[in-house]
Amino acid sequence: MNGVLQSMTCGLCGWRLARLAALPMLLMLTGCGTTRMSDSKRTATEQLLVSQAIDRAVMRIDVRPLAGRRVFLDAAFMDDVEDGKYLTSALRHQLMASGCLLAKDLDSADVVVEARAGAVGTDRSSVLLGIPATNVTVQGNETSTPELVFAKRSEQRGVAKLSVYAYERESGQPIWQSGEEHVASHARDRWLFGAGPYQDGEIHDEPAFAGRAIHKRGEKAAADAVPQDPAALAGMVDLSKPKVFASQPPGVDTTPSLPAVMAEQRIADLPIVR
Repeated sequence: MNGVLQSMTCGLCGWRLARLAALPMLLMLTGCGTTRMSDSKRTATEQLLVSQAIDRAVMRIDVRPLAGRRVFLDAAFMDDVEDGKYLTSALRHQLMASGCLLAKDLDSADVVVEARAGAVGTDRSSVLLGIPATNVTVQGNETSTPELVFAKRSEQRGVAKLSVYAYERESGQPIWQSGEEHVASHARDRWLFGAGPYQDGEIHDEPAFAGRAIHKRGEKAAADAVPQDPAALAGMVDLSKPKVFASQPPGVDTTPSLPAVMAEQRIADLPIVR
């Protein structure tokens, strides 16, 4: 009997020693990791919508009547405009690309171009078919019910309304005015029976599902694009496309180089192994 008790005691001691020996190994195998995730103050969708609306509005302003004149862009009235610096740079780009000579300061300019923005921003609208999420209070305890959606659509628009005019610096005589350019870009998210969002709009190259592109351009996405009047834009500079201007030094070849053509290689005819 004593021998049996002694063997059991030894077995328990061995089990405890094995656990103590395995503990450091388990501590070495386990670990803890954290990933820090953050969002910018403004979403990328909002910034893309606003910048695209600005670009399209600026490209519709035909400043070619000022070509060849030394102009100074007065953007003082856009200091408090959201994305005013981006808008100012786009207007300066349009003036330069249309043949105007940009003056470094007001005293060296012949013409003053003054710009103002009536609206630069975003708005949102949404439609829901189903039961929205609601807060319910039962016997003093507040709880919330989840959203039950059959179909839902959310659309966000970026809007830019611009106006530009020019006058002689010394005499103050008016020269030209652009009129109002009011442009909106949009992005749309849709859910169907809880699945989504299906994303399309002018900031997406092609329709997407939950942020992943659907590699099939639909006719609906093309139909949603805002049409451009070819007659109104004839001869104007597309600021979104690459371009080499004619002001390069003499002798510089500005013709885009074509990629080298690889010689056609054919597999040699080999004898058939039998």
